Amino acid sequence: MSKTRKRLQMIAVALFIGVNILLVYMDDDGKVDRIAYVSHWTAVFQSDLEKKIHTTGVLASAQENHVYFDPSTGSFEAFAVEEGSSVQAGDALFSYKVARYQEAMSKLLEKRTQLEEELAAVEQAMTQMTALQIPEVNLEADAGLEWTEEVLKITIPQDPVQANLVKQQFLLEKEKEAAQKQAALASVDRQLAELEETGDTITVESPYEGIITQLSEQLNDPIITVSGTELHVAGELTEQERVYVKKNLPVDMEVMELNKSLTGTVTQVSETPKEEAAAKTSSIYPFIIELKRANEQDAARDSADETEDNEQDKKTKDKKMEDQEQLQSATERELLSGYHVDIDIITDTSEEAPVLNEAAIFQKDAWKMTESGKVIRQQLTTGIEEGDRIEITSGLDIGDKVALQPESQLRSQAAFITPLKWENGFKRTMSPKGMNWFEFFVTGIVSR
Repeated sequence: MSKTRKRLQMIAVALFIGVNILLVYMDDDGKVDRIAYVSHWTAVFQSDLEKKIHTTGVLASAQENHVYFDPSTGSFEAFAVEEGSSVQAGDALFSYKVARYQEAMSKLLEKRTQLEEELAAVEQAMTQMTALQIPEVNLEADAGLEWTEEVLKITIPQDPVQANLVKQQFLLEKEKEAAQKQAALASVDRQLAELEETGDTITVESPYEGIITQLSEQLNDPIITVSGTELHVAGELTEQERVYVKKNLPVDMEVMELNKSLTGTVTQVSETPKEEAAAKTSSIYPFIIELKRANEQDAARDSADETEDNEQDKKTKDKKMEDQEQLQSATERELLSGYHVDIDIITDTSEEAPVLNEAAIFQKDAWKMTESGKVIRQQLTTGIEEGDRIEITSGLDIGDKVALQPESQLRSQAAFITPLKWENGFKRTMSPKGMNWFEFFVTGIVSR
């Protein structure tokens, strides 16, 4: 072959390739078939997603209780506690000498009568609620429990499970209230006995459990402040965060010092900024999270299912609840006011949602791999984003395959090919599951 002929062949090949490249480049109408090689792809999967606002907070006493002293009742004698000391309900706080014995005695007797009436009303409410029978099926209209106590009325939901939860929660609250009334009544009885014995001295006892956080030596009211043992989480929100946070949102938390997880609910969100708003400074909004008490909620939930439990199931649940109470109690004992907390406020949730990894989405579009063997550019509507997972609200369904190639390598309606892997391709073809390929091969040779 002459050199001239070789040169002509090389020029012809170069022209052929060049012309084809030019035609493909200038093919705006899609008349030239193209094949996309898709080496990596993924699928839309199902998952639960949560939209969260991350912030920080601090554990603080959920309640501050104040104790006062009225100088007109007598002369102050002495404190029985010091600032920083722990007190239980019924512990002595201070004592004073009464100015008028008969008047002091009359007031104590009047207070005793009032407490007895209040305790009787609480016990009556508990009796009526305990006797209330919850139907096993939904009611046509809301049932109601009503008794005379300043025209108090409790409404029971239609759903039997919810109704049992309401009933159990009511009884738990009333049991706590009854215990407080009984403790106050016992305290008044002790004061009456002390006054009768001494003739002029009354010791004021603490109606609360907690820590003495303030004690006024100058007898300025309140002379004693008792911070309760129950804790809540206090935090602050920026203006941007405040838009999304409202009451009753669930919260996940982590106590930094203890590496322990807590859950709770947003119970207060301030509608006014912490400090006076100014044009050139950002506003900060305080909020409060109430810690979830697992033992109370589990007790209410177990009560709702009590009619369906046999004796063995009930024993198992009782043991489980006892273990949970011990764990909860141990966790609460470790918590101290002032510990810092990482907070995730869950502002929105989506259960069993179609989800796609962020890497498969290109400017709100995805390259869908159809069953007909083509890739198409599919416009998406997205929802909640959690990490690198994004909810797909429209455009794709669970199980749809999506190419992970860069946009420059793909074209809508182009046929696609994928690499044939041994595990997914040749192996199944050469040796289908349940088939002895070698046995059939030898049989075929022998039969010849």
